[in-house]
Amino acid sequence: MDKECELQKIEVFENYLNTSINAQYSFLASGVIGVLILVLTFFIGGLFDVFGGRLLGLIPFAVVLIVIFYVNYRILLSINDRHTKFNALIFNLISRVEEGESIPPLVDLQKKVYFKNKL
Repeated sequence: MDKECELQKIEVFENYLNTSINAQYSFLASGVIGVLILVLTFFIGGLFDVFGGRLLGLIPFAVVLIVIFYVNYRILLSINDRHTKFNALIFNLISRVEEGESIPPLVDLQKKVYFKNKL
């Protein structure tokens, strides 16, 4: 077993996982910004005005913002949990290489990550 080759394989796999996580963060950020712009446009357009008053319109506007930020927080926690699991997987693979074991091919690693099989 060539340790350098195995470590290079782990590095490529880690870059693949990090790209996946970064894409999720980017999509979440762009989605939140888009929804916030939409809600602010509705607020400025008077959609949230209750009984014709702009001040009472702040209540539904605030509720919508709280819901958006809560959903965003939950999604961020889920992405962060996935990132933590990916890091643990990488550390596990590195320790296996240090012990002299070989790791599976990259295609098998990818399948095992996304189909929740044990490594």
